[in-house]
Amino acid sequence: MQELEPVDRFTFACYPGIKCFNECCKNLNLALTPYDVLRMARGLGITTTEFLEKYTSRHVGIATGLPVVVLKMVDGRCPFVTDRGCSIYAYRPTPCRLYPLARVRTGEEVHYYLLKEDFCLGHEEEREWSPEEWVEDQKAMDYNSMNDLFFELISAKNRSGKMLNEEEIEEIYRCCFDIDSFKLEVGLKDDVEALKEGIRYSIEIVSSL
Repeated sequence: MQELEPVDRFTFACYPGIKCFNECCKNLNLALTPYDVLRMARGLGITTTEFLEKYTSRHVGIATGLPVVVLKMVDGRCPFVTDRGCSIYAYRPTPCRLYPLARVRTGEEVHYYLLKEDFCLGHEEEREWSPEEWVEDQKAMDYNSMNDLFFELISAKNRSGKMLNEEEIEEIYRCCFDIDSFKLEVGLKDDVEALKEGIRYSIEIVSSL
């Protein structure tokens, strides 16, 4: 991957008809953020509970000790890819939305990296972008903002050094990922406000002694 400065530019385009179309939707290990889960569930017209049960698996992150939610592949392909492209394109998750960029946050700093894979011909197209232009074009601003809130939970966990028990891990999973379940408990109606509250509550869990 090549790190990009804000002033750097890159060329990229993806569209039906390009020879590598849909190749990036195969053999994925795609971790989802809480906001990804929420938006994908809403795009499918189902609850987050149903989405998590049907389309994801989960484990505990080795580095963070926090729950990690991963999209299940079907025969090595994303369950939402079709010959015409992504069937939930407007609600696609962060990694797909930002591709071919990867966004990495370290402390208060945000870095963008350009990912070039051998199969991808999009880099040979003429359309030119800056990282900021690409993020805006892909409507990723809200995703980045909400994912930064989740990063605050990861940072709080790293600072505390606390070892979470199974009950605490399950509670954080429910508060951050299964927002429809959490909303019923706290009496909030707005999805985003409920997610923010779930993350805040999870930060309290990882910060308590």
